[in-house]
Amino acid sequence: MADIPVSAEYLFARGVTRALSWILGGVTGLFSLSFYETAAALLIVGIPMAAVCFILLLCWKDYARAKAWLWRAAFFALSLLLSFGLLFAPLYARPSAASALGIEEAPVTREEVAAAADWTIGQLNELAAQLPRDEAGDVLPADFDALARSLNAAYAEAGSYFAPYAVRPKAVALSVPMSYLGITGIYMPFFAEANVNVNIPAYSLPVTMAHEMAHAEGVAQEGQANIVAYALCLRSEEAALRYSGLMSAAAALLNALPQEEFEALYGQLSPAVRREYANASAHYQKYEGLIDSISSFFNDLFLKANGVPGGIESYGSTVRALVSLQKQLSAG
Repeated sequence: MADIPVSAEYLFARGVTRALSWILGGVTGLFSLSFYETAAALLIVGIPMAAVCFILLLCWKDYARAKAWLWRAAFFALSLLLSFGLLFAPLYARPSAASALGIEEAPVTREEVAAAADWTIGQLNELAAQLPRDEAGDVLPADFDALARSLNAAYAEAGSYFAPYAVRPKAVALSVPMSYLGITGIYMPFFAEANVNVNIPAYSLPVTMAHEMAHAEGVAQEGQANIVAYALCLRSEEAALRYSGLMSAAAALLNALPQEEFEALYGQLSPAVRREYANASAHYQKYEGLIDSISSFFNDLFLKANGVPGGIESYGSTVRALVSLQKQLSAG
């Protein structure tokens, strides 16, 4: 039933799944610590220990206890699978979040993408000149809790497609290890918890937080969560949110263009913006490697397994929505 759009929307997304997530999020939201990273740390320690104990039981020929351990492991895995089936999986069959925000995802031409990039760059340069920066040339970090309040207010105004309750995003203490995994944020449905890697460039924090909160608000598809995050930030009157949206949108649009057009439009970026992009690139390069590649591989498999045909590559579909959004914003 969760694969049928009508039941996915009204029985689960606006019913069972939303109610359970509200309860879970209400409990975990009482605490500032991330239940996700606590559970991850316990699993990292616990799984190898359990494996060693199981091997020892086999060596001691204590097959009865070994069998009991296997049954417990199978029960735990099945419980997680069933919980995921209630708490998140049905959301993949929901109607488009973009349409709920009045954003079209129709095919676009290269000329339209270039025009959208040109407009976005103009807006970005104008706003970039107004923001204070640190010695490295990066915008100053926004307050985490203040961003959460602003985004919760934006989601509250976005309509009934999104959950009516406030979401408390968590700043992950182990953000550096997350960076090595190539993860800027993760939503954990078992705790209804939006986790944000805070070891990221300051300009990207608002749009990253908005993306993870989108999952908590009922958006499963990664591309759709991107669209929602960009839309909320670009439509915001708050400088920190709008700048984050413009920086992210400009990068997405530029990367969708052929090299010649990319270079021409990239040259229109102000020196301050180009410097900030360069700083961000240098930051992420510090964490590239085998672990990041492995993480991306399994993330791709997960997305395809949940009905996202292009896996990670499907994130590029966000460009169509950005073109539509640019037309709306430029029209006033």
